Amino acid sequence: MTAPDGAPAQGTPAPGSAAQVAAWSRPVALVVAAAFFMENLDATILSTATASMARDFGVQPASVGIAVTSYLVATAAFIPLGAWLAERWGARRVFLWAVVLFTVASLACAFSPGLGWLTGARVVQGLAGSMMVPIGRLIVLRGTSKTELIRAIAYLTWPALVAPIIAPLVGGVLTQYAGWPWIFLVNVPIGVALLVVAARVVPEVPRLDRAPLDVVGLLLLVAGIVALVLAFEVLPDVSTVWLGVALLVVALLLWLGASRWFRSRARPLLDLAAFRIPTFRVTNLSGGVYRAVVNGAPFLLPLLLQDGFGWTPTEAGLMLMWVFAGNLAIKPLTTPLMRRFRLVPIALVATVGLAATFVAAALLRPDTSVVLIAVVFVLSGAFRSVGFTAYNTLQFADVPTGQMSSANAISSITSQLAIGLGVALSALAVRAADGILAPGGDGTDLIGYRVALIVLAVVALASMVEGFRLPRGAGDAVRIAKAS
Repeated sequence: MTAPDGAPAQGTPAPGSAAQVAAWSRPVALVVAAAFFMENLDATILSTATASMARDFGVQPASVGIAVTSYLVATAAFIPLGAWLAERWGARRVFLWAVVLFTVASLACAFSPGLGWLTGARVVQGLAGSMMVPIGRLIVLRGTSKTELIRAIAYLTWPALVAPIIAPLVGGVLTQYAGWPWIFLVNVPIGVALLVVAARVVPEVPRLDRAPLDVVGLLLLVAGIVALVLAFEVLPDVSTVWLGVALLVVALLLWLGASRWFRSRARPLLDLAAFRIPTFRVTNLSGGVYRAVVNGAPFLLPLLLQDGFGWTPTEAGLMLMWVFAGNLAIKPLTTPLMRRFRLVPIALVATVGLAATFVAAALLRPDTSVVLIAVVFVLSGAFRSVGFTAYNTLQFADVPTGQMSSANAISSITSQLAIGLGVALSALAVRAADGILAPGGDGTDLIGYRVALIVLAVVALASMVEGFRLPRGAGDAVRIAKAS
């Protein structure tokens, strides 16, 4: 964090010091990536079990959505608090306790006697996730030099890409053959193993001399995030669309108020100075839109295959694994690719490719060859992986170590909100298309999903506009080969 005059905040390691740039550690990156995977899988797997949970709880399936929303709200809203705790108590200690809390909360979810208990346990899970994921990434970023950033981000990117793709299959199989509590119980052995390994390999991170908790800033930010997430939930429903618009306005006003408050403080909860860095600003605004598009696809594609093509959930889940195959196949090439070419062109080309696969998916029919569908999904997965890694690397390329904590918190918030935005945008496009274009006749049951995929393609292309404004050579700091 920096002081208002631009000087490093008290306690910030000096540039080039051992505390600032430590050796690259693959074990630490793998531990944090495993934590990311557990949290991201848990964030998306619940949707496959809503019908079964609703039957057991004696409620309507739509009512179970509160368990999903409460988790997303808690995760996004308390990220700044987690960043503050990490500076006060130490990132390693907070990360380990977050793993413990997430594991215990998973047990509470599995043995929930009703929807109220489940919702409360999901809030606790979200609180743990708000500390576990961003702080884990902060530990890796602070221990990685700029020249190793591409490799570090490649390790930390795959969970966000893989988890939403395999969640429908894993969740469907567990719910069908073992029961819905097992979608939470699987976290227990993972969490225990993660805790044991993390206690051995995760290093201590130097603490900064932080000011007292900025309570006003925290409340403004939390209220703004809650309003925005609730707006995402109600916007897709025609009967509550105006409530959604009102919540968007409230969220905007609260965020403007939080921004003014942070800028007026000498030691704010979030240092917004990172937005003065062009690469960080673009990758968290335009890049946030790209992430929303990426997160909308795992919502749309299973619906296209099940509701549109009449496939079973297992068949749809297996086909989605081809997206994972594309992610996995391209991964060994991402680091050499980004060493060889500039990051901005890579991100832009990957965005165009991703948009093209969405258009191709919109043109698929129930009688389309499964081989052709698999090819489209593989290409989509490959472009997702390359673009996601490029954006995630570029955003921290020019961020100085003293601003890394706040920059990481801001990035984590935008990433979490992108999940809700992507699903809300996709659902809104489907319902609007179905409402405007009267269903009926051959193939019209697919019209909503086709239009929504085209909308995602257009939004993806629109996200490129700011990227063209970046100066030539943006992000080159992470491409310079390490001196031998």
